[in-house]
Amino acid sequence: MNLFTTIPGAIALAILALPAMAEAEFKLKMQSYYPSAMLNAETTFAETINRESDGRIEIQTFSGGELVPTSQILNAVRTGTIDLGRGIGQLFTETPIGAIEAGMPMAWTSVEEANRVFFDLGLRDIVAEEYSKHGVNYLGPVWAAPYHFLSKRPIKSIEDMRSMKIRAVGASAKMLAEVGVQTVSMPPEDIYLALTTGQIDGVLYGSAFEYKETKYYEGGRFFNTTPVLDPITDALVINPDVWNSLPADLQTIVQNAADEMRSGYYDWITERDAEAIQELFKNTSTSFSEEDMRIMTEAAVKVWEEEAKRSPANAKAVEIIMENAKAAGRL
Repeated sequence: MNLFTTIPGAIALAILALPAMAEAEFKLKMQSYYPSAMLNAETTFAETINRESDGRIEIQTFSGGELVPTSQILNAVRTGTIDLGRGIGQLFTETPIGAIEAGMPMAWTSVEEANRVFFDLGLRDIVAEEYSKHGVNYLGPVWAAPYHFLSKRPIKSIEDMRSMKIRAVGASAKMLAEVGVQTVSMPPEDIYLALTTGQIDGVLYGSAFEYKETKYYEGGRFFNTTPVLDPITDALVINPDVWNSLPADLQTIVQNAADEMRSGYYDWITERDAEAIQELFKNTSTSFSEEDMRIMTEAAVKVWEEEAKRSPANAKAVEIIMENAKAAGRL
């Protein structure tokens, strides 16, 4: 008998004897509103769930717009077009709570404050109840990037901004108008040209890392390190039929992964923010005084009160935000 001719047959028999890889019991689709280059949190979330469930849950992740428009994520999860979604509430026109959940200007200025607002003071429960009325299960907030000014000239105070034109949108633009700052509304794709040609003097858009990625820093080299909001808050939601089909042990695994994702993304982007500040803004960083923060918060209160009128849930949410701002010494 030739040993070398029998080895391949033996290997084939051994392979056939191995147990087949179990197919996932639950194959789910998840869409984020982030671009493909920034899906690390979603990928980690999916991998964690797959590992912890011993392969029983398999999640395929998609970037912004791949399956549905970003503004349709909530509705797509409700109808089952996708199973899970990461979106931002201010784009969910179905419910008025979204703008508050995403973060009103000066509502919280650190992760510690955001945790207090959502979990100690009860904003998470209010948001969960409102989203349930619109047919989705709320897995909780995901801390996203902080919200800072970038400008062509240093912004050290509110007074500095009064001689500038600042690109800002939504509630933040209303707050700035209250303190006498001229704002300009424009989509993100127009910001680079507007900054580099001097059509605007500054922008309120995102974090240092985001200003690096978008190359907006080429038009504005001054970065204010005091956040107008920190962090911006995303929503993580799941289809209720999918959720109810999961056994209790798998629900626990999914919820635990969602809780880990909450701070995981923020930690990732703030590390890159620190690197971007050192690389691009080390000698051009400024900050606001505590007095200016108080003045902007008082202006923001008028915006909060306007938002509170939209629903009873919004009114309760604004009470929580007010309580936090007072505890933080900004009111």
